[in-house]
Parts: sequence; C-alpha cells; structure tokens
Amino acid sequence: MIAHDVIVRRAILPEIFQLRWDVLRPGRPIAAAQFPGDDAPETIHVGAFVDGRNISCATATRVPWQEQPAWQLRGMGVAADWQKRGVGQRVLAEIEQLVRQASDIRLIWCNGREEAVQFYEKLGWQLASEAFHIEDVGPHFKMTRRL
Repeated sequence: MIAHDVIVRRAILPEIFQLRWDVLRPGRPIAAAQFPGDDAPETIHVGAFVDGRNISCATATRVPWQEQPAWQLRGMGVAADWQKRGVGQRVLAEIEQLVRQASDIRLIWCNGREEAVQFYEKLGWQLASEAFHIEDVGPHFKMTRRL
C-alpha cells in the first residue's frame, strides 16, 4: 500500500484511541492516553485508515496559548509501519483544515516530541520554547502555527 490508498477523515475517539495508546503511551496504563478535552463537543479527532485499520491519529481541542484563544494539537501519531510515508502530513493538514472550518481561532500549538520537531517545522510550525521533559514520555518543545 502507498499513501494515496489511505483515507484521512474526521474520526471519533474510539476509532483512534487504541493507536494513540499503542504509539504514544506504550506500556503505560490506558489512562495515560486519555487527554483533557477528548470528549468536549468542539474537539476534533482525525484518523488515517487503510482497509479499516487506523494507522495515524491526531486530536485538536480548544486550549488557550499564553492567554490567547487557541487550539491544542494532541495525540498525533503514526503506526511504525506507516511512518515516513506522508500519512502524518496528510493527517496534520486535515486537522488544520477542520480547525479553520470550526472557528475563527487561527492559532494552534502543541507539545512536540523532540524527534518530531523537524516534521512540524517542515510544515510551517515554529519552535516556541526550550526543551522540557514530560515524565515517562521524554523531551518535548512547545510549537505554534498560525492558520
């Protein structure tokens, strides 16, 4: 399969939760993959699917950035066997488009893993902090993007 065989679309949390847990919080309790705002009505979940299998996920929810209205990108992940094939780019583009359609808020931010910084920068995101450590997850950087 190649990336164009992948369907990227808005999803519901149960469709993407297992992948989020497997990719982003492996070996940790299931509660570690549950994020504040997951069930909020304005929250947007996106998944990439191939033959019904969820291979990538992302979530955006409204969380202020430095006291400004903003969206926070959380739970962005791609299954190991689908990484570096353009799927993450498509999921991020889809969630950014859905955020634009959902409100007039044009600021989105995330806590990007150190190994994902170049991915985000290539897609127009900017570093907004020094490195910081999230316990049991690793080094991260705050990143932002104007939509």
